[in-house]
Amino acid sequence: MAKALFAEEPGWRARLQSVRPVICPFERVLQCIPANANVLDIGCGAGLVLGLLARSGRIANAVGIDADANALQRALRMAKRVLPTHLEFRHTSSTVDWPTTLFDCVLLIDVLHHIAPRAQNSFLLAVLDRVRPGGRFVYKDMAARPILHAVANRAHDLLLARQWIKYVAPDVVAQVAESRGFVLMHREHVRRYWYAHDLLVFEKSGV
Repeated sequence: MAKALFAEEPGWRARLQSVRPVICPFERVLQCIPANANVLDIGCGAGLVLGLLARSGRIANAVGIDADANALQRALRMAKRVLPTHLEFRHTSSTVDWPTTLFDCVLLIDVLHHIAPRAQNSFLLAVLDRVRPGGRFVYKDMAARPILHAVANRAHDLLLARQWIKYVAPDVVAQVAESRGFVLMHREHVRRYWYAHDLLVFEKSGV
């Protein structure tokens, strides 16, 4: 499915989108998202997760935001191939420019480790504040354990993103979410080849 989404897109970065599900457990992420949810994907990149959700018929509409204008251009071209689902993509480099409306489900997939440590807490709080009462927050990021997998994660990001992973312990994410009235519904550690991932799913209290 990922290959089909980017089949018409030129360049090696488009090819990477096609193979990402080999090393990243997107099928588990998709299962955590409620059917017909209004979704916000923060740090959406080229829109792969939203494209997979749309192509599989799990969502009716979604908004993806990212600071990488080039990646968003690929996302916009991909979105034209998955209609009638409405996918909207916006370029933003600051939390103050994020949508102010609340969403049924907010995704943060492989993003927090790119944020400077001093800003991670405030960034995560801004993410959580976009979830409506009774809604869901789905978090997936690179895992710091076991150590060999953590080294592979770091090598991957140094090669492709030219960035050094700034790991955040899943317990820290859980603590911050719980301080905002979220309940941890699911937690999973997933290994794919020499990569490791932490997947957490929260629901926000209230109606």
